Amino acid sequence: MKTLREKVAYIRGIADGMELDRDNPQSKLLLQTLELLQEMVAEIDDLVDRVGDNEDLLEALDSDLADVEEYIFADDDDVCCEDEDDDLNEFEIQCPHCDEIVYVDEEDLEDIADDGVEILCPNCDKVIFSDDDEEEQEQDPPAPVD
Repeated sequence: MKTLREKVAYIRGIADGMELDRDNPQSKLLLQTLELLQEMVAEIDDLVDRVGDNEDLLEALDSDLADVEEYIFADDDDVCCEDEDDDLNEFEIQCPHCDEIVYVDEEDLEDIADDGVEILCPNCDKVIFSDDDEEEQEQDPPAPVD
């Protein structure tokens, strides 16, 4: 199959072989149409090149985005296989002594409410939360502020 450029060149060759009179209105129309076709072919070639460049750029961006997604969401793949309810029933508590983050599940909090169990920091072994703390706060009135 011939390209557009080749087809327009072929038609241009036929018109040149016909030795058209440039003063004749019909000939003038045909010659102007051929010039317009040549310009359109040049623009289309330019657009085809730019589309090709954009496709290459898009493929590179897509590849880079895939790398970024893999890097960011790599840890999420491990989490997807665990029971999702565990995440919903777990709380973070920051140790007031060493600033370590301690994860406590809902069952531990229920035990504290029922049995008066204490939560110890695994880092510094100090009490983070206990049922006795709440009772002391209820019994001791706050100190007056001057």
